[in-house]
Amino acid sequence: MFFIKMISKKKIAIYIDGSNFYFSVKKTFNSKIDIEQFCKKLAENNELIKINYYIAPVQRLDNPEMYAEQQKFFEKIKKLKKLNLIFGRLEKHKKDGKLIYTEKATDVNLALDLVLDAIDNLYDKALIISNDVDFSGVISSVINRFDKKIIYIAIGNKKSISYHLKKSASSTLIVDNTFIKDLII
Repeated sequence: MFFIKMISKKKIAIYIDGSNFYFSVKKTFNSKIDIEQFCKKLAENNELIKINYYIAPVQRLDNPEMYAEQQKFFEKIKKLKKLNLIFGRLEKHKKDGKLIYTEKATDVNLALDLVLDAIDNLYDKALIISNDVDFSGVISSVINRFDKKIIYIAIGNKKSISYHLKKSASSTLIVDNTFIKDLII
């Protein structure tokens, strides 16, 4: 008698720190990638439950060209199945006589969703796409409290990849040229 071992698909949720993702890909690969195909490749043969993309929109009056480019991007990714755009905000202030923008609420929104989705048992495995060390605490908490797998998706070079995220996550996947070559647009 033969027994076939059933491999159950894991429920996967992907949380993308949009600004960090954009600049990491641009700096590392000097290109843009197909987000939908990237996420499908990350999920492998598992069940992709959701993709949350966290970003602070540029204000039209502050930078009309970047605003138009970003709005075009938003319209494109809004069409992707299972993708949710979650907006933070950009706050401007002066530093050393220069006008600078600081992204607000995106990291908090990502961390909150990671925890609430774990409480709701929405995923078995969460993939975090960011190099922001601030997520290391919430990642450790979700792993320990809810027995979830949190995978750090690292994009960049040795200096930009977070040691603390690698240490706190269940595992790390470093996105390199081989992984990304068929996803460049």
